[in-house]
Amino acid sequence: MEKTKRSCCKFSTFVLIVLAIVAGYFFYQSKSLPNKKSVVQETVTVYLKVLGQKNFNKQEIAKGKTALDLTKEKEDIVTKGDGVNAYVIGINGIEAKSADKEYWAFYVNGKLATVGAGSYKLKSGDKIEWKIEKY
Repeated sequence: MEKTKRSCCKFSTFVLIVLAIVAGYFFYQSKSLPNKKSVVQETVTVYLKVLGQKNFNKQEIAKGKTALDLTKEKEDIVTKGDGVNAYVIGINGIEAKSADKEYWAFYVNGKLATVGAGSYKLKSGDKIEWKIEKY
């Protein structure tokens, strides 16, 4: 009988230790993970203008996005290729006519971009403008 009480006591102590370890683990995890309410996605404010629009339109977009991401989010766009290799062939139903040697050019702050729209990471205050030009 005494042996049974000792076994029961040892088992109870073991269970309590395991429960304390598990509770401590979950408490630590809850403290080390960010609170979902406090996670705020950083954004940048940029301005977008497409052929046919009179003014630049103020836009908010997640930090780290590209000029192509912005245009895809805000306009009806047709591209060939993907990501950094994508190039625009149409915006809002207006297509550049390759037979007429036309292409969609994009400008950053008034200057013709030196990289593709899928490569250009937006910075706050950027003015992105799309025009059809000839080569």
